[in-house]
Amino acid sequence: MKKFALKTMALVLFVSTALTSCSSDDDSGSSQTTEKEFVTAVTGPTTGTVNQEVTLNVTFAVNNSCGEFNKFIVATSGNTKTIEVEAKYTGNNCGTTPSTKTQPYKFTVNQAGTYVFKFKKSATEFITQTVVIS
Repeated sequence: MKKFALKTMALVLFVSTALTSCSSDDDSGSSQTTEKEFVTAVTGPTTGTVNQEVTLNVTFAVNNSCGEFNKFIVATSGNTKTIEVEAKYTGNNCGTTPSTKTQPYKFTVNQAGTYVFKFKKSATEFITQTVVIS
């Protein structure tokens, strides 16, 4: 009986060691971070029609080759929208060469009026695009 208990304990110890040593939580994989990036240019129409989609092309800089668009961060006050770009950086071997990316910002409004879009160019400056919707 003692021999059986010893063999069982050895088997349990061996299996638990094998399972924990083969775990797949390897931290050497790629990392992911997000950063707010400044806009360098905005192009698009200055007029539009109620209930019709309008597209503004937003160009922004990323720090390296791993940078890509993640989302727009929008704060609205009346007919004015203040917009920031959030970039996502995935990977470890990204180099150090900055580049620019362009992402469409699409919007549709259901009321005629003048709409002001302020894209963050620096900590205190904005690129302003005014669109008149009729």
